[in-house]
This record gives sequence, structure tokens and C-alpha cells, in this order.
Amino acid sequence: MARIVYTIGELMGSVGGLTFQRNRSGKIVRFRPTVGKKSTNAQQTAHAKHLTFLRGWQLLTLAQKVSWNAYAITWLKTNKFGEDKQLTGQNWYESINFMRSLLGLSELTDPPAHLLPIAPPSFELIVTPDKLYIHFTFLHDYTDSPVIVWTSTPSRRVTNSINQIRKYAMIITVDPGDILDITTQWENATGITWNPEQIFPNTNIFVCLESVNAASGISSAMLCSNISTAETTADNSELIFYS
Repeated sequence: MARIVYTIGELMGSVGGLTFQRNRSGKIVRFRPTVGKKSTNAQQTAHAKHLTFLRGWQLLTLAQKVSWNAYAITWLKTNKFGEDKQLTGQNWYESINFMRSLLGLSELTDPPAHLLPIAPPSFELIVTPDKLYIHFTFLHDYTDSPVIVWTSTPSRRVTNSINQIRKYAMIITVDPGDILDITTQWENATGITWNPEQIFPNTNIFVCLESVNAASGISSAMLCSNISTAETTADNSELIFYS
């Protein structure tokens, strides 16, 4: 911090990396603070995949790019919010291959047959002092349409508009049955230990499901649900094991 002794008029505001202001000492100038932003491991992985597919698009032949662009003209994409969007060929290429990478499948250099996934299964959330469960209420073909599970950190929000806070938890490729314990996956995704009674009481936990066609890599809109940690009771534990 530096004290300004001689000034011309009233100098206020910021110039470059310096801020001019007045306090009890008089007129001062100081360096503007810089805030560093550190990406999470999941974000770093997603950024790396984006760069990989960006490079992959650049390496496609002209004929392959023409095919993807024609595919984009032919088909609209239903995004995670259920909205139909007109994508570019490159958008389709990246979207499909990103989803296929989650399934451990190889990259497609030519557009696939336009096979849509089955909608995600309906579900409910159950919270206990020790666990977070998904209770599936409808049968689903997890082989042909694996399901991605997105979660959120504890939130005071009450709507499902959680795009800014949703985090990838897991992908389900084998029928898990009616009840699935996602406590560990939630902890890994959020970096928070599951302890709703002590750490985050009376907050909302969101979970969204998104299915993907295993052959085409085309994903569905998300199906979301939320539950308040205020509902954490021993009765829920009985529901798990005796339903």
C-alpha cells in the first residue's frame, strides 16, 4: 500500500492493476487483489476431454465433417432441460463422443444412426443419517440405455434449475435393483462427508438422471428430484430394508 502525497484533483477508481481510494488515512493507492480459481478434478477431466474432441474434430477429413454437418441439419438435439436445439456438426460430434467416453466406448469419426435413449426411470430419494439412496420406481433397460447420475451439494434452492451446481456422480450400466446406495458417489462428487444431521440440516439435495443410448451416444433430457435433509429419520432406514 502507498500513500499519495501529491494529487491533481480527485483521483478515484482503478487503473490497470492499481486502485485509488480514500480512507481515514487520506488518499491511498494499492494493488488490486487477484482471485485465483482452481478447477476440481472432475472439471479438469471435462476440460481435457473437450480439448481432446476439439483436436479430434480438427483431424477429421473434409468428407467426415460434411457428414456431421449434414447430420446436424437433419436432427435436432434435445438438451438436458428437454429443449430442442439446433446443433452444429462439431457440437454433435463432441456431445456424442463425450457420452461414449463415459461408457468406455471408442470415438466415432462418422455420425451414428440416430438412435434415441429410453427415458430415465422414475425415482425417489431417501435420506438417512448415514446414507443417500435412490429408490427406482420404474423398470429400465440399463444395457441399451445406461443412466448417468448427477448430484448437487446441499442447497437452499427449491427448484431443479441446478445446472451451475450439478456434479457427475456415476453411470449405471447394470440393473441396480429397486434401491441404490449413492452415498460414496455423492461424497466423491461433492467433496463433502455425508452427515446431514450435523453438517447440513434443513437443506435440499438434488439428484438428476440422464440416460444415454449405448450405440449412438445420444443423451436424454434430465429427470430430477430433490429431498430435504430435514426428512432424515430412522424411519427411512426401515423403508430401505423392508420395502
